[in-house]
Amino acid sequence: MYSHIALLCATLFCLMAGVAREISGLAEAAAKEKAIVHSVAVTGQKDLVIREGESPCKVLKKYCRSLSPEIAVDSCEAQLHPLLVQQMASLWATLRHRIKADESFFIDCEPLRLQEAEGERQGGAGHGGLAVAAAANNSSAQVEEMLSLLRRAVEQRDARALQTFNGRRTQLKMSDWERLELYREAIMLIPNNLFIVDQLGLALLFLGEEARARRLFSNAVARGMWGNAMQRPVSKYVPGLASMPWHDKRDYPFIARLEQGYAGVREELLRNLEENGHIFTEEQEDLHVGGNWTELRLKSSGHGVTEHSSFFPKTMALIRGCGEEFTSIKFSAIQPGTHIRMHTGPSNERLRVHLTILHSGGARIRVGSEWRTWVQGEAIIFDDSWEHEVVHNGDELRVVLIMDIWHPDLPVDQRVVH
Repeated sequence: MYSHIALLCATLFCLMAGVAREISGLAEAAAKEKAIVHSVAVTGQKDLVIREGESPCKVLKKYCRSLSPEIAVDSCEAQLHPLLVQQMASLWATLRHRIKADESFFIDCEPLRLQEAEGERQGGAGHGGLAVAAAANNSSAQVEEMLSLLRRAVEQRDARALQTFNGRRTQLKMSDWERLELYREAIMLIPNNLFIVDQLGLALLFLGEEARARRLFSNAVARGMWGNAMQRPVSKYVPGLASMPWHDKRDYPFIARLEQGYAGVREELLRNLEENGHIFTEEQEDLHVGGNWTELRLKSSGHGVTEHSSFFPKTMALIRGCGEEFTSIKFSAIQPGTHIRMHTGPSNERLRVHLTILHSGGARIRVGSEWRTWVQGEAIIFDDSWEHEVVHNGDELRVVLIMDIWHPDLPVDQRVVH
């Protein structure tokens, strides 16, 4: 009796195995019939082929497993993933509707499953602990509004929608979770946009996912968006300019002239802080947490000298006497307890000078990987297209006069203020 049961089980097992092989064979045949969306030539190996409706990440992982143990899976993925992203991103407008992908394709092909502390989605910056799953389908009305504008801008080539998007992003006080939800969708629309890639990376950084943010930035460098993962201008990147986070002020003779005139600038600043404090306004980029960050523009890039420059005649005379073209001039003031979180400037076409007007200690700035501080009456100069941040743990107001100059390597005929 038992032998008959064993025989029956063996027969059923064989039948099931045969059916499984047949189903697998049919699936493989069906896959082969799907149109090829993209293929990557791999030296000494078969091509990596992405077909209609497939996930590039899943195909990549399966392909690398097929080469194991001759080639380690991790090594295979590390080499081929940036190449696959580079090639497919350049053809994204025609490919994105033909494949299955999400933002993880541009990072590391691992699902993005972040957790957030209870209540942080509804309020606060949300750059602390992790506890409740963040889901894109729970996006706030603000996120949906911004995505709608971006879709119109991309799909209908609507310049007005893009202009509205840029205006609204400075008005809305979005949490880090909302930023993440916005830009993880945005990168699927325009993965080659400097600002979009940087904002997704910053959202990941603010939420504690530094390794994944750095991988996103490195992949962007690999596909030619930037030259360095720590130097990420968000509007325009000009290859070939000397690239270093900090510059030596001794290489810029006009800075000594500025430092010599510091006392007059300080006098005007203190008087206006007391008599006309209302002309200082909240900084609009929504980059700081804690404390307070205000500014007063004397000259705006692309708009010329402002009406407030008349409050600072000595300061403006000092600047004019330097013989340098300053594209933007402003005072920047931060109160104790302020943290200006990491960010990058719009272009590597410029360098940024800080003349320290008020600082009794406790504030410091990181550009690239190096932290420095300010000394009252002295200047620093750096490339703000490099990642930078500011922390003020002192007891008194810190004020610097910020002046932007052209990068010395930028040809004169390319020095156009936008």
